[in-house]
Amino acid sequence: MTTALKYTDVPREQKWNRESVFESWEAFQAEFDAIKPRIAALEQFKGTLKESPDNLAAFLDAYTRLRRRVYRLNTVVTMATAVDTTDAEAKAKRGQVMGMIGSLNAAVAFAEPEILALGDQVLVWAADDMRLTPYTHYFKNVLRLKDHRLSPDVERVLGMLQDPFAGTFQTYRELVNTDMKFPDAMDSTGLAHPVAQAIVPPTGIQSTDRTLRRTAWESFADVHRAMENTLASNLITSVKQNVFLARVRGYGSVLESRLAPSNLPVEVFHTLINTFTANLPVWHRYWAAKRKALGVDQLRPYDVWAPLVKDDPRISYGQAVDWICAGLEPLGADYVRILRQGATTDRWVDYATNSGRMQGAFASAAYDTHPFVFNTFDGSLMAMSVLAHELGHAMHSYLMNQNQPEIYNGFLASGSSSSVAETASNFHQAMVRAYLMREKADDRTFQLALIDEAMFNFHRYFFTMPTLARFELEVYTRAENDQPLNAAILNEITSRLFGEGYGDTMVDDPVRTATTWGQYLHLYMPFYTFQYSVGISAAHALAENILASEAGAVDRYLAMLKAGWSQYAPDLFTGAGVDMTQPDAIVKTFGVMEKLVERLESLVG
Repeated sequence: MTTALKYTDVPREQKWNRESVFESWEAFQAEFDAIKPRIAALEQFKGTLKESPDNLAAFLDAYTRLRRRVYRLNTVVTMATAVDTTDAEAKAKRGQVMGMIGSLNAAVAFAEPEILALGDQVLVWAADDMRLTPYTHYFKNVLRLKDHRLSPDVERVLGMLQDPFAGTFQTYRELVNTDMKFPDAMDSTGLAHPVAQAIVPPTGIQSTDRTLRRTAWESFADVHRAMENTLASNLITSVKQNVFLARVRGYGSVLESRLAPSNLPVEVFHTLINTFTANLPVWHRYWAAKRKALGVDQLRPYDVWAPLVKDDPRISYGQAVDWICAGLEPLGADYVRILRQGATTDRWVDYATNSGRMQGAFASAAYDTHPFVFNTFDGSLMAMSVLAHELGHAMHSYLMNQNQPEIYNGFLASGSSSSVAETASNFHQAMVRAYLMREKADDRTFQLALIDEAMFNFHRYFFTMPTLARFELEVYTRAENDQPLNAAILNEITSRLFGEGYGDTMVDDPVRTATTWGQYLHLYMPFYTFQYSVGISAAHALAENILASEAGAVDRYLAMLKAGWSQYAPDLFTGAGVDMTQPDAIVKTFGVMEKLVERLESLVG
């Protein structure tokens, strides 16, 4: 039995380039100590911003420079605590940085109300003063949301509500991650296996042993069923909190309130949901093909994650990088050179398999650092796909950093959109997958494994997430119309919607499927789910344009990445070549998926 390395023993080439940011914790602490008094000094600008463009420019310069330094610290602690959760010093530093971010936000809380007080005058200043001109889009976004800003006293009360309202989110996390204990699953030989939360819950669901898959799924679902009333009470409280906040701010619905900050029209949501529902037969066809591939009489929900091949192709990290770069060659030599150098010699990626690593994968970047990627690379095609995904986020960060001021960088940016961010990451996967489907056309095992990887991604982001979005729409519509909600109603909605998705080609277990709503933390972030589906749709539509050698498609896509958040999401999408208020991109993505299903059908006969 191989024992996983401690992080201190991991080879240097597998670790992220922490020394490129700070050479030591002593250097980190010195910077922390230097920043701290400068945060308090920002309050000298309070009450002065409307007096002159000089004051406003001086404040924005001081604030953005300081924020750059704070989030440089944050990038370090985010990565350090992910690669080794046992690193007590890193965790202590993270606590320090979280406190500093809170102090920074509190210190500048006066700024946007003062900008609002200026009204259109701030745009006149921005037009006349080159120091303020880069902030024009930011100013417009602040003013755009003016009607939903309330009096200082009410805003202060709403600010005080943030902490107690966050209790439902934290209660859910504690309940499902700490308090829930799952009975062991049993495999076909009678051997017991522990069941736990995982990236794709529960553990065991991806086994080739069908008995283990079934008993793991049943164990996981049954514990959620046993807690359904508590889970429902908690979620319904969260729903009512969000309805309250939307009403207080004058929005017509929670959906509108959640999309307004990124200026996404509600039509984007409804177009996605309506087009998804109309194309459910593509999913029904896939369930039928998977049933045949697995050789089972009836496909069950716990078979969705079953691997199509028993022995996945194994690949090295270097091979994965080579394939990712090859798949992205249509974007040009410069893009590929930056990507390859980042993934190798510049050590953007921490890809070790040491003990103590956090689950999952992510990309993290500050304006003055490399974009860094956390990805536990286990040599599977899925690990390569996740690496491609996170490097998509990394390249998006890199290009916006190179082309935009700090105010339009990252999710701190006014008007940022997860839909656009997920487009960049899913685009990488779409391009690499298309490349490998061509290159490995004669390798049946590899093709099956690649279809497995693709459908794993599609299932999560193009089936589960839009189905949960449909669930959210029904639940919030009921709440906004003061109709009753309880566990039985949540179960009925969920069972019905997943039943439509499964169709006649899947034999459901509706009682257990009914509590799927209780398994996703995403529902505590209203209408976040559908934005994954918007991203994957836009990504595949844009990839198809580039793969078809459409004139200007590459330049338009790169321009979207370089723009950062200096434009609103609808404008970024339109500029790149997709209109997400229309169904075309979603239909095109279902076409990509249908080709994968056709290929699976041809491979299994």
